[in-house]
Amino acid sequence: SSAVSTAAAVCAFSAAGPGRHEGLVRPGLRWLAGQVNADGGWGDTDNSPSNLSATLLVRAAFAAAGDPPEHAGRIASGERWIASAAGSTQPAALAGAIAARYGNDRTFSAPILAACAAAGLLGSGPAAWRGVPRLPFELAACPRRLLKWLRLPVVSYALPALIAVGQARHRFVPSGNPLLRLLRWMLREKTLKVLEAIQPESGGFLEAAPLTGFVVMCLCVAGRGGHPVAARGLQF
Repeated sequence: SSAVSTAAAVCAFSAAGPGRHEGLVRPGLRWLAGQVNADGGWGDTDNSPSNLSATLLVRAAFAAAGDPPEHAGRIASGERWIASAAGSTQPAALAGAIAARYGNDRTFSAPILAACAAAGLLGSGPAAWRGVPRLPFELAACPRRLLKWLRLPVVSYALPALIAVGQARHRFVPSGNPLLRLLRWMLREKTLKVLEAIQPESGGFLEAAPLTGFVVMCLCVAGRGGHPVAARGLQF
């Protein structure tokens, strides 16, 4: 019943490897195509008004799957809705509109823009990932009791996204500060161990498809698609 959940799952399955999950990707896209609102956009659920975050995620899902021609009409209507809401579909406009929607809290803005970057909606290569807010994933290596005292740019329950999105962005746009760049490189494995330790037995972070989908997608983009966290997330 949720376009956001379905789009995030499709993005994760697509990032895990072309063709590996076609039996889930194509039905997911068909369901999304059938849930478009009369104005051409998508809402969070099948009964929600259109909003920029949901519509961008759905657009990213179609793009991640290669923009199948059978959905060309829905893709075009989505792009028109996004252009109207954000001013255009150019990367700077999309990043600016999402930043304006969420302000300094990157809990939602970073994963949404990461999905857009991974799908090619923000350009290609490092240029695309510069539009994604940098997340200090290295802070996840601190003792858990200290995290509440740190001014994290995401809420506490979004620690999995902090790690995964942060590592994906770092792969393409590492810090310009050589010491910080080295620190982040050294802490990649440790923070992945933290991510593995906090993953529920079910494989689903918060038992939620969106957060789990974002984590899996970003691990795949970061070159860690074979990590146990990604495998359990895909199963969830």
